[in-house]
Amino acid sequence: MKLAPIAVLVALGCVWGTSFLFIKVIVDEIAPLELVTARMFFGACVMTLFVIANRSAIPRRPWFWAQVAVFALFSNVVPFALIAWAEQHIDSGVTSVLNSTMPLFTALFAAAVLAEEEFTAGRIAGLMAGLAGVAVLAGRDIVHLTDSGVAGQLAVVGAAACYGAMAVFARTLLRTNDPVTLTSLQLAVGTVIALLITIPVEGVPDYGALGLKAWGALLLLGLVGSGVAQWVYLWLVDNIGSVRSSLVTYIIPIMGLLLGWLVLDEHIGPSVIVGFLLILTGVAAALRGQAPSSERTAIAPEAV
Repeated sequence: MKLAPIAVLVALGCVWGTSFLFIKVIVDEIAPLELVTARMFFGACVMTLFVIANRSAIPRRPWFWAQVAVFALFSNVVPFALIAWAEQHIDSGVTSVLNSTMPLFTALFAAAVLAEEEFTAGRIAGLMAGLAGVAVLAGRDIVHLTDSGVAGQLAVVGAAACYGAMAVFARTLLRTNDPVTLTSLQLAVGTVIALLITIPVEGVPDYGALGLKAWGALLLLGLVGSGVAQWVYLWLVDNIGSVRSSLVTYIIPIMGLLLGWLVLDEHIGPSVIVGFLLILTGVAAALRGQAPSSERTAIAPEAV
């Protein structure tokens, strides 16, 4: 890769690595779905400003809007909710490590649906190593699926699977859409979906009771972590491909573990370290030899 994408990748990993700390702070004061709605709203606000500044054309094709709705649901609403719920039961550092299984799912889905990808023996070995890392993190409690800690860990793995599948789906959407417009619409549609789920499940969101620290975390999480960072990630997918973009997950758990230890006084035991190393080994094996992203295809002027 060229120097610019590498620098962007490192910066993105640092930003997303702090997200788990912010989520841990916020879920102490509001429900997970309320958090999801707010962070997507703030992300949509900042990205809408980019769209207005760039005078980007908004596609009107019905099928495109259906795709955006699916993308927003499984790339944002579902995984955001799973991670927020999980952090009510497990440490933020462990959450960041489990989230790093995302490239394993990206490689799995890419090999299944993209002709230019192959599911090699190395990627199979990587998937197995990653799953072993998850098992080490869960420890003996993995057989007790009803335990809140194990359920929280499985929720994060489920979120990582959503991210992996949608990273591959994003390559399809980016063939005819620019990252700025796609991110803005994704977050706007996702905010509506999240609100429609939140109201019947948790009632009308009430953010008035949030403390100053939680508000600061929520604003940073929404404006930077969910807005600008999401656009940057799609830019990476567009330029270096979905699997190489997943390299960001090498950086996220390091930041997540470090901040959890420094700020929240979370314990980093031997199982966390061994699980972390196994997952990263699996990711390294799964990411070898990924095909470049396809060039964007122009769409007819009457379609926008």
